[in-house]
Amino acid sequence: MDSKVETIAGELRQRIKSGEFGRAGRIPPQRALCDYYNVSRDTINRAIKILEAEGLLVTQGKSTYTHLPIRLPAFVSNYDDYIRARGLEPISEFIEPPNMVTPPSWAAEWLNKPASESVPHRRLRQGIVYSIGRVYYRLSENFYNPDLITDQIFSQLQADPFFNTWTALRQAHGIEIVTSRNRAFVRLPTAEEQHLLAIDKEMPVLELRRVQLAEADLPVMVNRLIFVSGRFELFFEASPASQE
Repeated sequence: MDSKVETIAGELRQRIKSGEFGRAGRIPPQRALCDYYNVSRDTINRAIKILEAEGLLVTQGKSTYTHLPIRLPAFVSNYDDYIRARGLEPISEFIEPPNMVTPPSWAAEWLNKPASESVPHRRLRQGIVYSIGRVYYRLSENFYNPDLITDQIFSQLQADPFFNTWTALRQAHGIEIVTSRNRAFVRLPTAEEQHLLAIDKEMPVLELRRVQLAEADLPVMVNRLIFVSGRFELFFEASPASQE
């Protein structure tokens, strides 16, 4: 990598962490940074891309703002409640209407269902509302065990993107999640993910696939979560709990 890019990224990193630009503060326009560092716009843009990938900057429209990654447990009972508890306003939006779908083969296998059987499905775009606007953090796709989803629960999850399906399943069936099995990998985003998450094609994402199991290895739901890598500090605890 160009040493000028590394140097500028390093200096901006320190200025951001020192609080020079404030929390969710706007950094100087690229033209001003070009003049300040006496470099080309391409060099500044590449330095900004590094800091965006680290989660220290987020671009909204033509402006770029400081941002510190959210520290999020890999297993939390409800994402929206976790965000609210930190004094922030969560976003949860349907990407498409919840419906019955034929799941991908890996999800069908984890649900112990034939590949041709349709299962309840919900897909959400989630993030946080800041003063600078909406910042999207992840995509959440859930495939549910059809034997557990009552008509009432299905109607509720279709109507409300904030509906906590896991709580409803616990109340309806008296079941508890006792373990989960996970697969995680880092990759570059698809074109659709770039659009939905408002990220650049070079911004890494973390894909987490998980099956959540009740007693006797009863599969309750399968999740596919797509995190914008730089916007989260994801940490794992010893005892997993259910997450949607």
